[in-house]
Amino acid sequence: MSRKDHCSICEKETEKGIYLLRVFICEDCEEEMIDTPADDPKYDYFVKRMAKAHRSMIPS
Repeated sequence: MSRKDHCSICEKETEKGIYLLRVFICEDCEEEMIDTPADDPKYDYFVKRMAKAHRSMIPS
């Protein structure tokens, strides 16, 4: 049985993806992040989602 995780970017549940500093990113978001140029407005969205995900990993 495969483990499913929730993507920190799109919040979909999937079996396929990567962990980046303990943050799970699905294959679709990973590919889109890699292909998004820094001057695209979507880039800022990815940066903010990653920052939010990393902040949630820091214990209070």
